[in-house]
Amino acid sequence: MAIYFPNSEMSEVCGEAWRITSSFTGDTGIMGESGTASWEKSDDVYGGGNISPSVLSESNGIFTFNADYYGYYLIHHQHHCYMSNATSRWNEMRLYVSWNSGANWDYHSYAVTNINNSSSSAMSACGGASSIIAATPATRLRFNIQVENNSVTTYGSTNEQMTGFSIAKVSDV
Repeated sequence: MAIYFPNSEMSEVCGEAWRITSSFTGDTGIMGESGTASWEKSDDVYGGGNISPSVLSESNGIFTFNADYYGYYLIHHQHHCYMSNATSRWNEMRLYVSWNSGANWDYHSYAVTNINNSSSSAMSACGGASSIIAATPATRLRFNIQVENNSVTTYGSTNEQMTGFSIAKVSDV
């Protein structure tokens, strides 16, 4: 059902959540490329992954919008990480966006945390960031992780959203 506002109209509201399925240590190139991380659409009850067709498809860490869902989207991504007995002043999950089918990539936003550990136990942190993206036939998304200390482990799980992103349509094109 469409939403009607004075002087505007929006088609079906839709959204979904994506997450990495296992943990890894250190930096990554493109998350999902060359086995660095595996992505899955959330399949939890009420997890935002049960619409058909999907808003996004993923191949080797590159996300492409389904033609049924072009418009503007709010993307919130989060990076959950931990490390023992050391400090890592910056731990970033970066969102890159391409408006020309992956020929060029713009650094769009990043979720950043720090781990300042002076104790003998593990410390964890979680950072998040949000962006608005215009979804067109040529829009592509990808993510990577950059950390100061390559002993930092990024959490991933197939049972819950730890490191990943949620996306929701906010407007038609």
